[in-house]
Amino acid sequence: MSNMVEPGPPVRRPNPLIWIGLLVIGLIIYILLSADRGGWKKPAGEVAEVGISGEFERSLLIPPGMRARQYIAEIREGNQPYPLASVFEKGSGYQNEGSLADAHLLYFFSAREGYLPAMMKLGELADPVLFRAEDSLLDRADVIQAYKWYQKAAAQGHQPAVDRVRNLRSWATAESKVGNADARQLLLNFE
Repeated sequence: MSNMVEPGPPVRRPNPLIWIGLLVIGLIIYILLSADRGGWKKPAGEVAEVGISGEFERSLLIPPGMRARQYIAEIREGNQPYPLASVFEKGSGYQNEGSLADAHLLYFFSAREGYLPAMMKLGELADPVLFRAEDSLLDRADVIQAYKWYQKAAAQGHQPAVDRVRNLRSWATAESKVGNADARQLLLNFE
């Protein structure tokens, strides 16, 4: 007798990519099923502590618009003319970081005080042709707000605003033909 083992069918080992794929799918399912969906809220005034659970101290949260309100209060306290260009730039900074409420409040403040770039910005944020939800505090375009701010800027002789009002009229004329109620409402301003 010899010590030789007869060759049999080759031993087939499972592909490691299959196991890795199953592991990834399992992790995704686990994450989706265990993610906090925001349905549970702490009572008002209760503060969460930073810990292993990943919760944070609620007093560190800044309500939307709070920084803009504080900034406006500070510049109102001074007995100097408002630095509208600085207010507008601060609003642009807030918009770039995604703080849309702060940005909108600063744009509104400077536009109400007569700052043309802020009037144009508020018009653009509401303009149905230029509207981008990720950049605006509004859920959808508001053609009446766009018209209002463009019209205020146009009243100061700002030619780009005059052009935008004309563009809004063209948009409204075309859209009213297909039944757009907002467009029909805007056209009443041109009669």
